[in-house]
Amino acid sequence: MAEEKRRFAFTNLFRNTTPKPADRTVYNLGIQERDNSYLLTSPIIYHIVQQSTIVRTCITQLKQEIFRRGYTWEEKFVVKCQDCGKEHASPVKQCSECNSTNLKKPDPKQLEYAKKFLDGYVNGAEQLFIDVLKELEDDLNIMDDAYLVIVKEYYLDNNSKIRMHRIKEVFRGDPVTMHIYSNELGERGKGGFVCLKHRDRVHQHQTELCETCSSELYPVHYVNRVNGEEQYFVKGEVVHFSKYSPSRLYGMSPIITLWNNVTTLIAMDNYVNSSYTKARMPKGLLAVQTRNMDSMKSFWRGVKEKMEQDPHFIPVMGIESEGGKGSVEWVKFMDSLKEMDYISVKDDLRDRISGFYGVSKVFMNDASASGGLNNEGMQILVTNRAVEMAQTTWNNYVFPFVTTQFGISDWELKLPPSEEEDEIAVLRKREIEVNIAGQIKNLGFEVEMDDDGRFIYTKPKPVEGDEQGKTQSGDDDFKTDPYAGTDIDASQLGQMMEAGTKPSLAEAGQPEKVKSDEPPKTRNKPSMNTGPDKRFKGLPKDAGNQNVDKRTERRVG
Repeated sequence: MAEEKRRFAFTNLFRNTTPKPADRTVYNLGIQERDNSYLLTSPIIYHIVQQSTIVRTCITQLKQEIFRRGYTWEEKFVVKCQDCGKEHASPVKQCSECNSTNLKKPDPKQLEYAKKFLDGYVNGAEQLFIDVLKELEDDLNIMDDAYLVIVKEYYLDNNSKIRMHRIKEVFRGDPVTMHIYSNELGERGKGGFVCLKHRDRVHQHQTELCETCSSELYPVHYVNRVNGEEQYFVKGEVVHFSKYSPSRLYGMSPIITLWNNVTTLIAMDNYVNSSYTKARMPKGLLAVQTRNMDSMKSFWRGVKEKMEQDPHFIPVMGIESEGGKGSVEWVKFMDSLKEMDYISVKDDLRDRISGFYGVSKVFMNDASASGGLNNEGMQILVTNRAVEMAQTTWNNYVFPFVTTQFGISDWELKLPPSEEEDEIAVLRKREIEVNIAGQIKNLGFEVEMDDDGRFIYTKPKPVEGDEQGKTQSGDDDFKTDPYAGTDIDASQLGQMMEAGTKPSLAEAGQPEKVKSDEPPKTRNKPSMNTGPDKRFKGLPKDAGNQNVDKRTERRVG
């Protein structure tokens, strides 16, 4: 009764929500238009990338590392509780959340259709699934927008409601023609509605029915504008994702950021190409001072014909002088490639582009420098991090969408790491762990190993007889090892005790303990006197030391 009163009290309260923040860029765009800076259209951006050697090299190398090991199916859990839905990563007999024993393992039947579909051609163009993924990766690195289109076959009931579907094909959506269908706030599925049987007309309200077949309408999420026609897609048919600059609508193309660098490199390549092929701009001019200009003009016609035949031909021009004295002067028009510092400038631009994509020089077959970030191992590490970031986008956004559309809930589609785990490094790490465990055990701790191979250290409990075994003196509170500091190992001592050959302290290199009634045996202090009675016995005292200078009374030897 009290619960019903409380529920009734809440229903009588006024409800209000926080306003949704409006986005200036999204609102000014209208609904689904892309905002490209400097009036750069998507076809122009793709055209520039096709001309740039550096950009295409970075994109190709990054793509190869991302999909180098393909994709795999992994279990989402070991066991799952069917009562509360908790997923357990280790085998258990009872749910830790609700103590239920109604547990299940991943169902392999969920993968039958998906594996069969993805292992073959996924569309009528005879493309493999990995080929479609590589196309989408190129779109991410060029436009930062990628569209995966799933063609479904729907099964409708008499009321035109979807009861089930089957995936028939998978395509790549072109970012040039694909658009997000949303309102001014960037919300998808609220701008228009369409019938699944007749997608050529968009309705403004979902409460309406199709004018042709009176079927139910579904919200539009994406539209493809190509050849003057519009193709509308509902929820679950298209997934859009970005890698570098995700937002409510579209991403930001990396080529726009790198535009000046890319176009400069293209211009430098074109200059080198024209210098070696056409050479339309002469290297210089040979100016000749003369008073007979008519003959020089007639001669110039022949010079132009020779320049067309030989691009490296140096033209000659006559210049009339007032004094009548002739001279020859060389006028240079352009500097050489070395004078323009062509190589260093090109390397700097290349480093800027490759640094943005995270592709190191070693992946471009450049091992000219070493040390610091130019170290080969460090370069591979930097590129692997870029690859890991790209794989995270696929594993967290794209593949969960694909598995959901296939109706798979017990398995995950994953891109494995590009670099396989080093087995030698794992063994060395394990060796170090074992050595540390042995050292800790020698300190008196108890060492155990769990099922996962990890060591567990526990402090030993004190023995009850330790308190009684202590003496009254403060120096003898702790038992000491009589063989500590000797060359007798503990394991050797145990073997000797078993054989009955326990060594004495004198044999172990330690002085024997004396009895309490005997005075301790002390060693006299070494004498500093080197008299003749020790060195030359039986000789006179004056002949004891022959190495002493009588003038100084000091030893000389």
